[in-house]
Amino acid sequence: MRLDQGSLIFTPRNGECPSWETALGQSREPRDDMPPYYFKAEGYENMLKGMFFNSVPLAKTSCILGKKKNFVTASESYLNPEYQEIQLASKFDIIVIHYQNNVKTFRNAPIILLLTKIQDVDKAHYRRRSIKYSPHTTYDTIKNQESFEEIQRHFQDRLMCYGLFIEHFDTLHLYCVNVDGNDYTYSNLNLPQTEWTDWADWELKERERIQNEMPSASSEKGNRENEKKASPITPSQIIYYGVPGCGKSNKIREQLKNVPEKNKVRVVFHPEYTNAEFIGQILPKVNDKVTYEFTPGPFTQIIKRAYLNPNEHFYLVIEEINRGNAAAIFGDTFQLLDRLKVGETDSLGNDPTNAAVNTFTEGWSQYFVQNDDINAYIREKEDSIQIGKIHFDSNTAIRLPPNLSILATMNTSDQNVFTLDNAFQRRFDMELVRNEFDLTQPAVNAQYEAEIDDTGIKWGKFWGWINAKITATLKGLSSTEDKRLGVWFVSNVNGIIDDKIFAEKVLKFLWDDVFKFKRPQIFKAEIDTLEKLINFFENPPERSERFGVFKDMDDLKAFETSPTL
Repeated sequence: MRLDQGSLIFTPRNGECPSWETALGQSREPRDDMPPYYFKAEGYENMLKGMFFNSVPLAKTSCILGKKKNFVTASESYLNPEYQEIQLASKFDIIVIHYQNNVKTFRNAPIILLLTKIQDVDKAHYRRRSIKYSPHTTYDTIKNQESFEEIQRHFQDRLMCYGLFIEHFDTLHLYCVNVDGNDYTYSNLNLPQTEWTDWADWELKERERIQNEMPSASSEKGNRENEKKASPITPSQIIYYGVPGCGKSNKIREQLKNVPEKNKVRVVFHPEYTNAEFIGQILPKVNDKVTYEFTPGPFTQIIKRAYLNPNEHFYLVIEEINRGNAAAIFGDTFQLLDRLKVGETDSLGNDPTNAAVNTFTEGWSQYFVQNDDINAYIREKEDSIQIGKIHFDSNTAIRLPPNLSILATMNTSDQNVFTLDNAFQRRFDMELVRNEFDLTQPAVNAQYEAEIDDTGIKWGKFWGWINAKITATLKGLSSTEDKRLGVWFVSNVNGIIDDKIFAEKVLKFLWDDVFKFKRPQIFKAEIDTLEKLINFFENPPERSERFGVFKDMDDLKAFETSPTL
């Protein structure tokens, strides 16, 4: 949509008064043959569709409105005719700036657009709708002003936007020129065509997605039809391992942060966790009478979702995979972890009538297991269903589909409750999560620089010093790796690690576990109990420092800090 000239300047100077809006069209008095308003702005369809798709709650949206320049929430704006009524608020997280044949994408500078309406009946433009892009617009904690400043920092010239375009319903393109330049004619500046084709294309994709998620049942034959071509998805089976607190779970969380909740299931293994809980079990249910029904576990739930939606990627996340007896928990489904490789096929695992029909290819399990409960749960009440090219009926064996990945975490240890045997490990890719600070990430840098209460010692320094001491003191012991402290063993709050949290978590771990048999080498001579250790740190004696609990406090102060070990 073409904007009114000068209505959007990222850093206006004195004398420049952008209107921060562009009208969609001139209002009219309602007549029998004429609507009360009409839109004529070039590309308005594209804007309204994109804004509708990215709408956000009005209750959290506010903007400066009226001659008195008051901050007004969108949900309150209709109460006073002096204000423009905010009818729609939309947030765009992906911003693309086009300037001088260059394109720059911003993913950390969201922009809020508003659709407003003049509601004062005494004004000439009563009922006129406008697209508003004021820097004074906020949504929750997001402020347009901060995003405008972030964008302008990347350009030497002051930018003026002359056009907006929404691509794929979630990406906002801004077409800009140098506001101080005079080498262009505003009306001749080019904009992309904004037709209805993108809407139609999206409707087709959305309809296909809904059909994938909700297979239709035939009322005559009782068969579920789910005819889809499966897109190529390469499954992964990875165990992320490392010392406690190094960020294994966070690595998976970051990897899957944009994956919808329905596409992932998370489970934690522990010593009491069983195969029945993981796969599913027959449990009583009481309505008018007691019935016994199969209750699926997380493994079966995610397999069903993956089977019925072969175009989408699904994830089974297993935390602390070696805190439980993984071989016993998986049971016979352990066999499914072997996958068919590129070029391999298999037609076994079916009844004779289907053997020639179902051919499993790359990404499917190489082997299969028979499980009537999982099979019936996938089919529900249907005799058979069609899953891509696979005809799935009561005789079809269970395999892992190619669109299901398994991600797991474990500590590097010999002291965990159960050992993960080599036969199990070889079916996964192993990836070490390194115990180090990536200072390019703001949150990690803040953790590195966090001060341990009022000691003047930063967590990064203590982390490096104590891990070096652990390695040197326990050299030769098989559990040395697992005794070290991860970068997130304790977390800071506003740049500070509380003394009590540090004492109760870090010092207790060092006393009870790491240096259990080496205490005299590490701690001050008069500290011979955990209680004395914690009391000394939390309430140090007069003329003593908190880190006086350690024999080598001076070594700690002199230690050369490094983000890596």
